Amino acid sequence: MMEAEETKPGLASLESPIPKRNTSEKELQQLEIDTIQRQISKAASTKETNDGKKKKKKNEKKPSVSLLRLFRFSTPRDRVLMVLATIGSMFSGAILPVSIIIFGDFLRNLASALLKPSTLLDETLPMILTIIYLGTAVLIASYFANSFWIMTGENQTRRIRMLYLHAVLRQDMSWFDKAEEGSLTTRLAADTQTIQDGISEKFGLLVLCLAQFVSGYIVAFIKGWKMALVMLATMPVLLGTGATMGVLITRYTLKVQNSYAEAGSIAEQVFAGLRTVYSFSLQERFAQRFEKELVKARIMGIRRGIVLGVGFGAFMMILFCTYSLAFWFGSRMVKTGESDGPNVLVVFMGMMMGSMSLLQVPPNLSAVSSACGAAHRIYTTIDRVPEIDPDNEQGLTPSVLHGDIEFRNVKFKYPTRPDLVILKDLSLKIRPGMTVAFVGASGSGKSTAIQLLQRFYDPLSGEIILDGNKLSSYNIRWLRQQIGVVGQEPVLFNMSIKQNLLMGVADPEKVTQDDIIEACKKANCHTFISQLPQGYNTLVGEHGGMLSGGQKQRVAIARAILKNPTILLLDEATSALDTQSERLVQHALDAAAANRTTIVIAHRLSTIRNADLIVVMQQGELIEQGNHQQLIEKRGAYAELVKKQQIATKQDVDEKGAEDLLQQEKAELQQQADERYMDEKEDEELRAKAFKDSHRMSVASSVDAFELKLKKQKASRKEAKQQKAPVLKVLKMMRPEWPLMALGCFGAALSGAVFPCFGYAFSQVIVLLTDPRERNQIDRGPVQGTNLYAFLFVIIGIAAFLGFSLQTIAFEVAGERFTERLRGMLFRAYMRQEVGYFDRDENSMGALTAKIAVDAKNVNELVTKVWGDVFQVIFTGCAGLGIAFAYSWILTLIILCVTPFMIIATGSESRAQRGFEDNTKKANAQSGEVAGEAIKEIRTIAALNKQSYFESKFYKATEHPHKLATRKALLTSIGHALYRGFNLYTNAIAFYAGVRLIMDNRVNFENMFISMMAIMITAINVGRGSVFTATFAKAKFSAISTFEVLEREPEIDPDLEGIEPNTVKGDIGFENITFAYPARPNNPVFEGKFGFHGKANTSIALVGPSGCGKSTTIGMLLRWYDPKGGAVRVDEHNVDTLTLANLRGHISWVGQEPILFDLSIGDNIRFGLENGQATQEQIEEACRAANIHQFIASLPQGYDTRVGDKGSQLSGGQKQRIAIARAWIRKPKILLLDEATSALDSESEKLVQTALDKVLNEGGRTTITIAHRLSTIQNSDLICVVKDGRVTEQGSHWELLKLNGTYSELVNQQSLAVAS
Repeated sequence: MMEAEETKPGLASLESPIPKRNTSEKELQQLEIDTIQRQISKAASTKETNDGKKKKKKNEKKPSVSLLRLFRFSTPRDRVLMVLATIGSMFSGAILPVSIIIFGDFLRNLASALLKPSTLLDETLPMILTIIYLGTAVLIASYFANSFWIMTGENQTRRIRMLYLHAVLRQDMSWFDKAEEGSLTTRLAADTQTIQDGISEKFGLLVLCLAQFVSGYIVAFIKGWKMALVMLATMPVLLGTGATMGVLITRYTLKVQNSYAEAGSIAEQVFAGLRTVYSFSLQERFAQRFEKELVKARIMGIRRGIVLGVGFGAFMMILFCTYSLAFWFGSRMVKTGESDGPNVLVVFMGMMMGSMSLLQVPPNLSAVSSACGAAHRIYTTIDRVPEIDPDNEQGLTPSVLHGDIEFRNVKFKYPTRPDLVILKDLSLKIRPGMTVAFVGASGSGKSTAIQLLQRFYDPLSGEIILDGNKLSSYNIRWLRQQIGVVGQEPVLFNMSIKQNLLMGVADPEKVTQDDIIEACKKANCHTFISQLPQGYNTLVGEHGGMLSGGQKQRVAIARAILKNPTILLLDEATSALDTQSERLVQHALDAAAANRTTIVIAHRLSTIRNADLIVVMQQGELIEQGNHQQLIEKRGAYAELVKKQQIATKQDVDEKGAEDLLQQEKAELQQQADERYMDEKEDEELRAKAFKDSHRMSVASSVDAFELKLKKQKASRKEAKQQKAPVLKVLKMMRPEWPLMALGCFGAALSGAVFPCFGYAFSQVIVLLTDPRERNQIDRGPVQGTNLYAFLFVIIGIAAFLGFSLQTIAFEVAGERFTERLRGMLFRAYMRQEVGYFDRDENSMGALTAKIAVDAKNVNELVTKVWGDVFQVIFTGCAGLGIAFAYSWILTLIILCVTPFMIIATGSESRAQRGFEDNTKKANAQSGEVAGEAIKEIRTIAALNKQSYFESKFYKATEHPHKLATRKALLTSIGHALYRGFNLYTNAIAFYAGVRLIMDNRVNFENMFISMMAIMITAINVGRGSVFTATFAKAKFSAISTFEVLEREPEIDPDLEGIEPNTVKGDIGFENITFAYPARPNNPVFEGKFGFHGKANTSIALVGPSGCGKSTTIGMLLRWYDPKGGAVRVDEHNVDTLTLANLRGHISWVGQEPILFDLSIGDNIRFGLENGQATQEQIEEACRAANIHQFIASLPQGYDTRVGDKGSQLSGGQKQRIAIARAWIRKPKILLLDEATSALDSESEKLVQTALDKVLNEGGRTTITIAHRLSTIQNSDLICVVKDGRVTEQGSHWELLKLNGTYSELVNQQSLAVAS
């Protein structure tokens, strides 16, 4: 090649003279090392200040708003409803203890009338009726109070969400730089949910519990203060146990979550860097790391289980001991005549009700206080008025803007990096209609200038003048409406192409279809849009994923043209495109730039040759300006940049015009359409229906793509509902835990029998104290009469302690062990699947990490939680009914007619609470996606002035959860009301039936009371226990989806045995390949015509437009995907005959986006070797080869430096070179380089390219390179041009230039004419 250069004077090649290059490389490395040292010293100083802050923080209390301010967004209607709800809650809470007094009177009247049975009914009927009236009042009050709380809470929360989103979208960019974008979306979902929990039914429950507590204690102290005081003695112990348990459980739950977080982040890294994990066969290593982290979660979980079990057991034991003390003391008082039996009962029940409701105060109180804390964060954002405020109506809005721009001594630093000056003293004049190009290294301040023009930030000093006025004097919305922006990563929203195009326009109503088509023709995108099945109504998918880079870019340009701005800003608009797309986009840009002031930023200098003014920036300073020719003649920084990007060409060929390119694209699209025509015949009806649906939807609502997703989820849930729960499979898998589970079931049986036994003892005591004929039985001897039962209560307490502790601990331990195993199995199962499995929408990284975290936990609940509850319910039922039938079968049957209502009421209350929270939270999270999209793309939305559009879109998306919540408010309140009122109804029916039976001599007082108490206590506990059905349903869905994964056979199975050659020569062959990505089976990449052969130890380059299938070849070589037809060969073997790990062991891959894992640099490089055993010498040798050893050695911790999540501590170029070292260290026979330098700026690219050249020049391996920049591959032995699913030209650089075909055309488009 050097000869070619000598014989053709005037043709500069890619390389400038050698010595120059070495010095610049050293300078670059030195510069890099200096930067790092600066960062380190900065990090150290920040750490010190942070440590200081942390110490302070510990002493500070978290800020929160006052209780009144919490409700500041309520309307007058809300306030009226809340006052009514408060009265209802207080009434509902206070009534229960009051009804006990009536119960006492009933017993007293009953006892006195026992001597004259005929008067029984007259004596007791008024009491029975009073109980019914009270029940009705409680039922109505509870229903309205609960539904009002939920409705007002929902209304306020929706208002807060809207205001918060509005506040977030109006903030200036410096505020966004400081806030993590993820945390804003989370806040919108989580913090507002926390507020909602605190201002709706939890607040009502807090009021109810406090009312019940107060009235219970008042009743007890009025009726018998001595006994109340005695009971009060044990209350601190009882409440203390409850509180301690609450605190410990919260603490351990957090610890469990944190200890799992480590394992979760490993899983996340694997799914994010899946192709890297597969290419280097790292599955086993990551599985072991993951399992090691799971042990921590298991240990914490077991500790939590023990605390939970012992705590709950102790609580129950203290409770029963309190009963024992109370009745022993009460019977003494009855004996001495200080009190009578019914009074003892009233005092006892009053104290117990008061204390029980006091135990429910902390969870509800913490919900309200959390809401106050969350409200502080949300409300401060709502109240914040930004310095650059788009809501501000003031400012100039001239009717005409000429576009005369001047930067005067502008100085700027980003608020997040105050020690780094970005623009030092920028002065520049731009006349109307000029095209000005900014060039320079990354970080030199080019994009910053553009952001200042849009007033995303204001300069620290100096000013920007627009048409003679200060930029800050204009109205912001008006100003942004005059500016069109096309960025490097074009942002399209998840809606139709037409809706995306209209995003730029201030008033979409005024834009006709013709205007849209006109703009698209100018932007060269009308052709491809009109050939899409649904034309302009085609959904572009999330982040515009259904379109290629060039197509997205042109839609973004059409959007800018439709806006018709005076000033057009183009930030790297073509850098991520292949040559053909780039040419089309470039022509579109040239058309867009006509007659308006245009500012262009570009790394590829070929795109800005014709600019009126080229400005060269370096570290925030303007160092050169002039047009292309003038700057080349200066032979300064610009000429140097041009030289770096030049390609050796032999002859000049006329460039193809935009027309030709468009014709070409049209022909290609037509061809694809023809080929697809046959397949589409079958899909015709389906498509027509889908189109109708999508058309109707996109017109009816703009939540389009989002709604489709909801429908899909609904369908899959419906399907899962019809399947059976795989309980037996789970049981088989839990075999090692069977002894523990048997122990747990024994505990459950014991704890199930506790309450009916308590009911029996309790009723015996009441009978002894109440029935005048049994007076002589009271306090007869140490273990007789009431003393016997007091002692029995202690025994029951001990049994409760054993039962509840055993049940909880055994099942929790079994569950934690099983969860650990299942998570490990699930993770390994995921890592066995082929890459195509992860391309599906439902298998995104977030979904899979959530599945491992949540589903595995739910599956163990299928057995651990459910079985415990089932056993408990069965034993409670058996024991309770046994006692009841033994004492009076007839009364038991009568009460049994009512108990289903009690069980339903209790169960539906507990279930409704849970289900209501789950569904609404889910629906809110989904509408949060709409807001998330807006917050994520805030710059685009601010530039387009579309904040209000997204606010109304979010409002529409919250419609569904809002309706859901209102419906739930009316429905769940029924359960709550039944639960509060039905106990009183049941009491009334039981009393009435009992009295009639006594009058008919069918039953005596003792039998009546025992069977009544036994069955009622049983019913309440069975209702409480029946909550397991909700747990079961949740666990069932999780189990079905978990087993689907565990039992799925991957299409490319890593465990299949195959040929395992020790080495390969490195010959590569592709023959008649047919291929389509599994996620898009109707869009074939190759249709049987693709093929080429590469000899061992040569370098092969693939070039061609994006989407032509260059990267697909790499995917097939590494067997991420298998071709549908044809063969891929390494040496003479078909790749699918080799064992997967062996095949990948001979190949190394370096991708466009290097994936590093959150470990040390050394560990990341070790991943290159199959066994991971590399000596320090080997690692350093690899790093020298990759041109990065010097940089790593200069770091304080050297090779032990952590690279951060996704390598965030390193720059793109540094990451890329570490990836090259990782690929090099395994000494591969085949090296694959996929666009390894395309995402870098010129400086970093040069360092990486040097590293690649070093590796390539070693020889001894076959290399396949894919590149858009042809300057990087001109020395390859074989260059294949891929187009239309086949190789159209192949040969060396010079041979292909002679052909004067596609390749030479690509070369000419990218080559820069340099005057020598």
